[in-house]
Amino acid sequence: MQTIRYNHLIVILFCLIGCWSCQTAVVYQDNQSIPISGWHYSDGIVFDAEIQDTLSLHELYLDVRNTTDYRYRNLFLFLEIEFPDNRILRDTIECVLADTRGNWTGRGLGHMRFNRFLFRDDVWFPQAGTYRFTIYQGMRETDLGGIADVGIRIDKK
Repeated sequence: MQTIRYNHLIVILFCLIGCWSCQTAVVYQDNQSIPISGWHYSDGIVFDAEIQDTLSLHELYLDVRNTTDYRYRNLFLFLEIEFPDNRILRDTIECVLADTRGNWTGRGLGHMRFNRFLFRDDVWFPQAGTYRFTIYQGMRETDLGGIADVGIRIDKK
């Protein structure tokens, strides 16, 4: 009987260690709301992330919350990353918010949906300091409706 309890304890201990080791550490996370009137194409959403770890690899995510009134199945975003030394990296990211049949992706209830998109994996930050992430909508609409908020998340691997 004592051996069975000991074996159960070992199994539980290994499960807890396994769960703990699989979790990533959130280095930075922030979301910003989009005005109800729409997201103007020239209005950049700015996130300033303080990064001190220049040795570890990271994962970069975009968080998008949209309403079911959003008129498209995808969302194109222009991303600028300004390094602490003022160098700028620019990228275009496509976020698929609905499948080809018009079914919304992500999770949510009612008219709101939430999606998290991995847009960069195995990222190494070469310098300690503040990295500025600026996101613009790239949908060729002056004021894009249906996007409730956008966010950035940086996880340490």
